[in-house]
Amino acid sequence: MLPVAVGFGISAYLLWSGFNPAALAAIPFSSHLVAGLALAALTVVIRDLAYMWRIKAITGHQLSWYKSFEVIMLWEFGSAITPGAVGGIALALFILKKEHISYGRSTATIMLTTFLDNLSFVLVFAAMYLLLGSRMFMVPVDCPDVAGNAILQGISSLADKSVVGWGLYAGSAAFFALSLFVFPRQAKELFCRIGQWTWLQRWSHALKHLGEEIEVTANEFKKMPASFFAGLLSATLVAWVSRYLLANALLFTFSEVNLNHLEVLARQYVLWVFIVIPSTPGAAGLAEFSFVAMNCAFIPSGLAATVAILWRMYSYYFYLLVGALVFPKWLVRVNKD
Repeated sequence: MLPVAVGFGISAYLLWSGFNPAALAAIPFSSHLVAGLALAALTVVIRDLAYMWRIKAITGHQLSWYKSFEVIMLWEFGSAITPGAVGGIALALFILKKEHISYGRSTATIMLTTFLDNLSFVLVFAAMYLLLGSRMFMVPVDCPDVAGNAILQGISSLADKSVVGWGLYAGSAAFFALSLFVFPRQAKELFCRIGQWTWLQRWSHALKHLGEEIEVTANEFKKMPASFFAGLLSATLVAWVSRYLLANALLFTFSEVNLNHLEVLARQYVLWVFIVIPSTPGAAGLAEFSFVAMNCAFIPSGLAATVAILWRMYSYYFYLLVGALVFPKWLVRVNKD
């Protein structure tokens, strides 16, 4: 209930502070509107199908397509009710174990998907910067729906600082790559030694456990061919690019100008750095503010709040609703098995 309450509260604030009924009323019901909203739904479908295929492949196809659907919906539900940096990992591990996936394979699945997600972000963010340069971070602070709002202007001015987040993702991806595929035993020993440091002894058991999980994961996948990992990375790229293209579809629906869709897509990668900052469950509040701040230049005056709320309906409230519906039935099924 907490993320829902915070999310609705921020949505109400955005509507109160920037909603323009006349601007919304001026949008005609047309085939363009329907097509844009349908495209937005399609990005969600493609994203979830890619995730489903990935989870099937990583678990050795032990899950049916329907069970994969349940796992992904519950994983996204977990992400929606936990802070952005957590990402529903604890719930995901519980779900996989309930689906009779072995401890080693469950751990391997969590760690490998984390690595693939980070790597996907690093690669595409870097590609966007190579194509657009500093234009990727040129977020105006004088848009009609941002001007005069200190919070939104402050977020807009921090766009170029997203490279710091990219660096952290790159470091994380490099660490996982070395630990999982090159030096798993050394990584295990490193965490055990770190756990012996005086000021970290309270976490020594957790650090030792993490080291063991890295070694388990490495053993699970060390015999897999390169094509296996290429397929997983491809599915991950499709899933994450589709996640960001949701904004392109919605902005295409409402924008009155010809969009540079590459710039729009690049801006979503900047936006993501703010969303994963440890904050409220599901980044409720921060996500809506950041979306308006980063995309105001692409949205007609008076519609920023409307588009931001639609974006959250597709990317957040949808998973809260579906997860709440799937979870009770799933729990009954797995407890019978």
